[in-house]
Amino acid sequence: MERYDRVISLIWVAIGVLLCLEAWSLGLGKVSEPQTGFMPFVVGLGIIVLSVFLFFDSSLTLRKNRSLKVSIWSGVNWRRILYMVVLLAGYAVLLRRLGYLVDTFLLMTLLIKSAEDSRWPGAVLSGLLITAVSHLIFRVWLLVPFPEGILSF
Repeated sequence: MERYDRVISLIWVAIGVLLCLEAWSLGLGKVSEPQTGFMPFVVGLGIIVLSVFLFFDSSLTLRKNRSLKVSIWSGVNWRRILYMVVLLAGYAVLLRRLGYLVDTFLLMTLLIKSAEDSRWPGAVLSGLLITAVSHLIFRVWLLVPFPEGILSF
């Protein structure tokens, strides 16, 4: 896995450098008076620093365990991945018919139930809470129109 971590970390370093360059072209300003590019530049620096740490950590681990060869696909739970892809596709297909509230509640409940192996009451409560908070933020505060579906209110 460390070999893949090294390659991925180099890709993230490149993304961080590109982000910093684009942010620089927008203008950084000062810490007391930041301009448009200040925050993306800081985020780009953070990506670079974390990626460099990952690169060196994986390099050290690889040197310690030279005989360690693990496939990137070992330990992947394909059934769970397929289940979540089907759930997300079903969410997209049923959104207009069921509406945002019902469809989001079902999706969140089933995702939490499958991802965390939680009990049904906890998954249902979490699904309700996530749906209510997202509805409050997006529908009430930000006034984003969502499909009403079967509830239509």
